[in-house]
Amino acid sequence: MKSNIRKLRKQRNISQKILGEDIGLSQQAVSRMERDRSKIQVDVLIHLADYFNVSTDCVLGYCSNKAVENQAEMALKLQGATSEETIMNIDNLEQMDRAKRQKIWNILAELKRYL
Repeated sequence: MKSNIRKLRKQRNISQKILGEDIGLSQQAVSRMERDRSKIQVDVLIHLADYFNVSTDCVLGYCSNKAVENQAEMALKLQGATSEETIMNIDNLEQMDRAKRQKIWNILAELKRYL
């Protein structure tokens, strides 16, 4: 089984360390999961799916790569944002502390359920 954790993390442009901090794991644990060198605990799997707003199947690598790659593009289409606006919004997000960023991701995940 080849997980999609690395692809999902790269889409958000975050490091293994940041992902680990956001979900309560060490950078080393994230690295092992990305390289499929450790089994993913069920609670961690669910947390990763919520964090990336994808299914657990997708985290585990059971969705098409095209689906993973198109998530960012789909999000841009939904909001009708230009590249410049998106870059500005990403810059603003990067300036926020981790707790505020996580709250925004949680809000967006909830909104996506209704779209």
